[in-house]
Amino acid sequence: MLVLSLISLLITIGAICLSYIIEDDVFKVAMKFTAVLFGFITLVCAPWLLKLVVIVLPFVLGVNHWLVENFN
Repeated sequence: MLVLSLISLLITIGAICLSYIIEDDVFKVAMKFTAVLFGFITLVCAPWLLKLVVIVLPFVLGVNHWLVENFN
């Protein structure tokens, strides 16, 4: 299950990167849908520690960006 969750996590990251690079609106929506779908697959198949990292990391990065932006 760990290998399946890591593969789906890599597909999620690749789809997110492609959605920012490509200019076509339909392709952007398709890549974002793919990222959400494989993100849910990652959360279902991953061990609890990887789930925790996947869920907490965006919040930590967002708070860090907010602190740097507002207090510098």
